[in-house]
Amino acid sequence: MDHTLFSALLKNLLSVNVTDATDMDSSLEAFEKKYCFSIKMQPMFTSKALCYLLSSSKASMIYELIDQLGICLSFFTFDNRFYIIGPYVKEKYSELKIETVLAKNDKSSSKSLAFKLYYTAFPIVYTEQVTSVVNKCIISFSPTESEYSYRRLSGFIQDVSEEDDKTELSEKNYSEIYRRYDQEKQFLSMIRNGDTKNILSAFEKMSSPEVLSVFSKESLNYYASGYGLAILKALSRKAAEESGLSVITIDEITQKYTQLSSATNNADLQTRYQIDMIVELTKAVHNHKLSLDKYSPTIQRVLEYINLHLGDHISNEDLTSAASMSVSHLARLFKKETGVTMTEYAASMRCKKAAGLLKKTTLPIQEISSYVGYSDNNYFVKVFRKNYGMTPTEFRRNA
Repeated sequence: MDHTLFSALLKNLLSVNVTDATDMDSSLEAFEKKYCFSIKMQPMFTSKALCYLLSSSKASMIYELIDQLGICLSFFTFDNRFYIIGPYVKEKYSELKIETVLAKNDKSSSKSLAFKLYYTAFPIVYTEQVTSVVNKCIISFSPTESEYSYRRLSGFIQDVSEEDDKTELSEKNYSEIYRRYDQEKQFLSMIRNGDTKNILSAFEKMSSPEVLSVFSKESLNYYASGYGLAILKALSRKAAEESGLSVITIDEITQKYTQLSSATNNADLQTRYQIDMIVELTKAVHNHKLSLDKYSPTIQRVLEYINLHLGDHISNEDLTSAASMSVSHLARLFKKETGVTMTEYAASMRCKKAAGLLKKTTLPIQEISSYVGYSDNNYFVKVFRKNYGMTPTEFRRNA
């Protein structure tokens, strides 16, 4: 039997990573290194745990494991070999849910963005897809094989829910290309300027039947195909970057919609996700210009650093490294441009994050305090009172 072909078939049909884990020592160590975000929160994603699970697995059984972060994998044996499918997820990213899990596990809020990028890198796949495809592939390679049963492993998770037309380009089409590029330049300029008022109508104008009717089949295919949308997505990212928007924010937005698009074959829905991504990128540029564009590039870098590391201890050395200047010079410049000290700014952002969790969750105040970067709960209460005029308990009661 061609085991490489079997793995490739599974991977192509499910659009999910497939690992032949028969050589457990090397394959499982590589799997843990590549996919385990946190050993504490994902104990069953470690090489040791996976080795035990694979060795204990029964024949003709597909096992599915879901950790408390919502990351899934399936595994089974076939023809005396072990296969792992995943990681994958079953639902779109929920910021509130993940922040709650991270806080419960005593993880800093600074981990939330890193985890969001980790989570949205995986495709959305459902249990029925996995079991159906695995069984069909097994039968195609071994027609006498019995259908595999499904078993979900429990006890390791918390709060997890399921839910070309190829044409030669002729000279007559050059004018259409110029026209299309002129439209795209205008469209990208709107992203670059954060023009939230006109960006949606500009996109719809570019792809409307009235506009496309004057284009030839070549241009129509460009706008209607996934390739044209992929190119537009890349250009939109670059336009947002040229506006000064952080590349981390850009990647956070675009990767989310890439994940959603990969979970469906519905062309209309994929186009909808593309539009939503463009609108969100433009809004992010707009907000950036309102909140940060008034500051110098140096202070923008410092503000971004503080916001990305709210849950960590932020030292003067960290900030001076981000700004490439001395502590005294940076402190004067920061106060001059923002009107507050760096410590005051960090405190206000931490309290803002805490206020959101106090409103939306039932997490203990001690866990919220630790999550936003305060190991001393009493000090957190003091800082929160200074920023909001009341204690966290009073704020939650009045929310």
